[in-house]
Amino acid sequence: MAIYENGQFNINLIGEQAQELLLKPVFFDAEVDEIFDTMLLVNKKQNIGYVGAMENILQLGDGCGWTPKGSMSIFERCIETEFVKANVELCFDEFKDTVYKQLLKKGTQIDNLEGTIFMDLLLLRMQQAVRKQALLLSFFGDKSSANNDVNIVDGMWSVYIPNLVALNLVPYINSNSGVPLGAGDGIDLLQAVWENASNVLSAVPEAEKVMLVSANVYRQYLVDLQNNGISSNMHLELLMNGTSRLTFNGIEVKPMYDWQGYASAYQGINDANYVLYTKRDNLVMGTDVTSPLNQVQAWQDWETEKLKAKIKFYLGFNYKHNELITVAY
Repeated sequence: MAIYENGQFNINLIGEQAQELLLKPVFFDAEVDEIFDTMLLVNKKQNIGYVGAMENILQLGDGCGWTPKGSMSIFERCIETEFVKANVELCFDEFKDTVYKQLLKKGTQIDNLEGTIFMDLLLLRMQQAVRKQALLLSFFGDKSSANNDVNIVDGMWSVYIPNLVALNLVPYINSNSGVPLGAGDGIDLLQAVWENASNVLSAVPEAEKVMLVSANVYRQYLVDLQNNGISSNMHLELLMNGTSRLTFNGIEVKPMYDWQGYASAYQGINDANYVLYTKRDNLVMGTDVTSPLNQVQAWQDWETEKLKAKIKFYLGFNYKHNELITVAY
């Protein structure tokens, strides 16, 4: 809880209190919700269930007797979460000679950032950084990497997709990553991904599917539409807030603007022409909002004369079923 005693203001939240301040702004964010099915009670491990569709169960009803026909397939995968943390600090020296100095405390308390706007800003920036890195890890996380920015959990582009493609478990289109897209390549690439999808994914209603694409694929697709004089509602949907979104055969084409930079930084691939076509709730992000180990804490460390903050929580990622995935890279 937040407490004030002996002239000091501290934030010390644990368990469900911590999730109100930290986890809700991260895991209930609109951007996260559009891409992932968020599982909120994953403490280390939990099974993910997927119930397959039933087909051809009808038969003639003449005669007596019991003749079962058809079956229901139930698939399970396991999502694992890791206990992660962030430790950051802020010194009043960063503000004392700037225009922000008027927001500091007065007199002998000038170096105490507790209870000032800077504590709120520090926690806000931590929330934003956690959300951004969670999206990074979900797609480019790799436990085997030597880079401690991404070796926390495994992600789709670094681990899951390469393994699925190597085992021929998902349709794969070579998009010539490393080579810039040219005129017409945006439409052609999405067409190839759409045509090669499994029957299971193709049968899913268009509104329940999404094509996640790197920024260069998105821009080339938009240019291709413009160059071909295409601007109908078939490809462009105007939203109520004045923004717009692109679609392909009724399926939203969602730009993932950070993918290009991440592919370059963590995979050494420039011009990464990435497309991930899937059902909207097929990708899963997990945490445990009720864990007593969750923590958000901010305090003034008088020994170092710095405002310090830390957070701890569970984080993990996986997918439900490979037949709901088609990729290009």
